[in-house]
Amino acid sequence: MQIHVGERREGDVLTLRVLEGVSESVLMALLKAEGIEIVVGPIEGGTARIELRAPKPMLVLEERRLYEPVRQIPDSS
Repeated sequence: MQIHVGERREGDVLTLRVLEGVSESVLMALLKAEGIEIVVGPIEGGTARIELRAPKPMLVLEERRLYEPVRQIPDSS
């Protein structure tokens, strides 16, 4: 297993994708045998520690995008 650790805030989005050209049968075999684990660690000051554990043959990339939290629209009635 490989381990990637990062910090995320409220409104951040985590996305798991399969890259084009990856063998779906190999991917499914890895997922069935080892799976992917996402561990949410301590939350301090609105930030959570996220740990991703994935099989070594999988390529794990981190792409950072900033998203604003969804805001509630006031009811006009």
